[in-house]
Amino acid sequence: MRLLAGIVLATALWAPSLTAQVASEAAERERIRALVAAGAMPRNALNELDHDLEKQRLQTQLRTLTGKRELSLDEISKLLDAATRLRDLTKEQFDATLARVDAGAAPRNDLEPAREAYDSAQKLLELAETRGRLAKQLSQMASAEERLDELEEEDLAFQFIGSGGFDELDILDVQGFYEEAFHAPLPISADGDTPLHRSMGLDHTGRLDVAVHPDSDEGQFLISMLESWAIPYIAFRSAVPGQATGPHIHIGLPSPRIEAVD
Repeated sequence: MRLLAGIVLATALWAPSLTAQVASEAAERERIRALVAAGAMPRNALNELDHDLEKQRLQTQLRTLTGKRELSLDEISKLLDAATRLRDLTKEQFDATLARVDAGAAPRNDLEPAREAYDSAQKLLELAETRGRLAKQLSQMASAEERLDELEEEDLAFQFIGSGGFDELDILDVQGFYEEAFHAPLPISADGDTPLHRSMGLDHTGRLDVAVHPDSDEGQFLISMLESWAIPYIAFRSAVPGQATGPHIHIGLPSPRIEAVD
């Protein structure tokens, strides 16, 4: 409820500023159009303005998305689309600036800002693509629960019910013993409910996914601890039959389906 209230409040605060931004952009575009019509500015000024405004909108969208710790599959798609479009726009502007410099129509020092903008957009796209690949892996891990019977038949998964539950102190102990044994933190890939799980119709509340192969030394150590403390788990050697993809250990009972609300 508090989260919903926060979203509503943020939307209410954002709406006036967004309206003001749109009005400001429209006014600036009308001003440039009038100057172009009067011959006071070149004809391509409107196109350049539109590109600049689109870049600003993309940068705002990217700041919002990259500022989130977890993204749904739909948000990952929007992130990749925005980053790709920003890269393409900055490449177009760099090429246009380079052409003007080579033609002697612009000073050479105009080139460096355009190059920096393009390089920055390219790096941002690479980061977005990396995040997209990670999201795909997490999606495969999450969807593996829906194929549990099939994976168990192919000896790609096995589960332990234990006492049927665990608490935060149990996990803190698991993390502590794991870190002491391997001198590295427990590689938790999903902690509790996430937008990605919700987008797939799964309630991952009170559950953890740990990115270790169950047959590895780390996986065997983790399984031994979980079984000794009667903590339920599902171990996946692969999330996809026929592929060495998404091995992990899901701590907790299987995630229930989210009930559809009419």
